[in-house]
Amino acid sequence: MRFFKQGKLIAGLTALSILSGCSGSIDTGLSDLFNADKTPLPCPRVSVLPNADTITAFREGPGRDLVDVLYEGVIAPFSGECFYEDDDSLLVVELVLRIGAIKGPAATSQSHEFPFFVAIADQDKRILNKKVLKSPIEVPEGKRRGAVQEEIVQRIPLPAGRTGRSYTIVLGFQLTPEQLAYNRKEAN
Repeated sequence: MRFFKQGKLIAGLTALSILSGCSGSIDTGLSDLFNADKTPLPCPRVSVLPNADTITAFREGPGRDLVDVLYEGVIAPFSGECFYEDDDSLLVVELVLRIGAIKGPAATSQSHEFPFFVAIADQDKRILNKKVLKSPIEVPEGKRRGAVQEEIVQRIPLPAGRTGRSYTIVLGFQLTPEQLAYNRKEAN
């Protein structure tokens, strides 16, 4: 049984909504107030990679039952916005990513570090850039749940003729092969 059945549902709905806060939320700048003919440029699509929206950390050893869980994490709803700079040749995307954690029965500390990634893909689904980051989450004493909010800024140089619509930002936990197999098994 997973700790985050509800969290997984929230993350799934989030992936379907695809950063509604970003699309159309563009900082036009003061000079654009006087140019009503300028159409706002689109933000990139943002999604959570399937099967990378949750992570389960088990204690050392072969056990993979509920009693062996140290921590589980879930990527919760995210928000963001984008704006263009340098005569529309640079796209700046500001994201707020929320990561929730629940302490499992095998946990021996009040904190755990969750690895996650942010990748930029082009319209051909080629990864152009990927960063792996770590987010420590502290669970208050006497509690089982904790959360953090990560603020991420992505700067995308835009070749002539390209806009945010030409790119996708992909988020997810940086899983080991074993964790990915576990997530796939739990999804079925």
